[in-house]
Amino acid sequence: MHKVLSVKIDDETAELIQEIAREEGTGKSPVARKLLELGARQWRLEKAVHSVLAEKASVWRAAQMAGLSLREFLATLQERRIDWVRISPAELEEELKRIKGAE
Repeated sequence: MHKVLSVKIDDETAELIQEIAREEGTGKSPVARKLLELGARQWRLEKAVHSVLAEKASVWRAAQMAGLSLREFLATLQERRIDWVRISPAELEEELKRIKGAE
């Protein structure tokens, strides 16, 4: 089901939508819908990345928030050079000891 949304935009944005519509050979409404969809997706992605950085969400949950697979989200974090593994040196040492003890 589609919903109708009426918004006011500035002249610059209106001109950009018109320009894109001409280039794409389509109307302004399809262009505005596509731009709104792209913006909403980007907003969700930024919110998810921020949640990981603020340690408010796991990467798995953040991927779900962003509407991406875990692999896609991890690739996004890697592209942005964001370290998502949070482990202290002491925790790493303990884990290495545990692994060595299991051998």
